[in-house]
Amino acid sequence: MDVIPVLDLMKGQVVHGVQGDRDHYRPIESVLTPSSEPVAVAQALQRETSCRAFYIADLDAIQGTGHHDEVVRTLTDRLGVDLWVDAAITDTASALRIVGAGAARAIVGSETLPSLEALREIRDALLPGQLLLSLDVGVDGVLSRCPALRGLAPPAALDVLSGEGLSQVILLTLDQVGTGRGPDWSALEAARAEFPHLALIAGGGVRTPDDLRRLAELGVAGALVATSLHRGWITGADLRGLRPGS
Repeated sequence: MDVIPVLDLMKGQVVHGVQGDRDHYRPIESVLTPSSEPVAVAQALQRETSCRAFYIADLDAIQGTGHHDEVVRTLTDRLGVDLWVDAAITDTASALRIVGAGAARAIVGSETLPSLEALREIRDALLPGQLLLSLDVGVDGVLSRCPALRGLAPPAALDVLSGEGLSQVILLTLDQVGTGRGPDWSALEAARAEFPHLALIAGGGVRTPDDLRRLAELGVAGALVATSLHRGWITGADLRGLRPGS
């Protein structure tokens, strides 16, 4: 199972995302670095985790107040790892723009996806493996502009997405993000049981090495992690201990 550190970008800084309440996000405070500047934070996370990919949420793009394309370009040039970028991709043009900025994977967030037709057009415009969908789940179900997904429970939404030919999906439970309360185990267990052919990336609430072990035992393909790394709840030594052969 891969561990993918998360960079939430807002107004040129890495911020601490908590439960999707973006009005109250503040610059990250980390045991790994005194800085909230994106390159410095990414380099600190890379030193600690030896990660092969970063998940970047461009919150300015998602909120329609700007974008961090130049930051993505800089990170691509300096880090030498894959960047998975959620930057309010709603159509082919925005997907190709973010890939052109250096993203290895264009993340289509259900929150900003307008329709299944748009998803199909984006999928057809990208190379295999470049598209990754994030199923953004709130307390009342899936968050989406797409009528076919909006308000669905995660299993029903995954059924729709599986029918669209997707083989990998991020299950992002926003109510858990930044809380350290642990993943939404019931949603993840149901998804693995009902859709064993889907590779799931878990996001939201991962706190401890035991959480990572349990996710791996469940057959989850990857985990998005931020708060637990910055607080020191999960360390590079913990991650090395989880790797096969350690």
